[in-house]
Amino acid sequence: VDYGKLKHTIHFRDAATPDKKAKPDGVRGCEIWHFIGTAAPTNADDWNYLATDTNSPYIAFQDAADAGKKVFYQLRWLSNSGERGEWSETIEATING
Repeated sequence: VDYGKLKHTIHFRDAATPDKKAKPDGVRGCEIWHFIGTAAPTNADDWNYLATDTNSPYIAFQDAADAGKKVFYQLRWLSNSGERGEWSETIEATING
């Protein structure tokens, strides 16, 4: 995640080929989920769907009211057939105002 004023630029890559921008074979895109709070949620229902992006990077814009807060991101691949992959590690970032 790269930081900007009220935005985060989220870069995602296939762990098997981290030096390439290409998605894994058979993948439509990357689902991006987020949560704004003091700690990452332990309940899956607390995560909020942000977008499905087909090309890295994705730019997540934030509300000015959330400046200074923490945001947590989790990503997973979405296949062409609609199957969802495993969750990424949770990434923590601060919203710069």
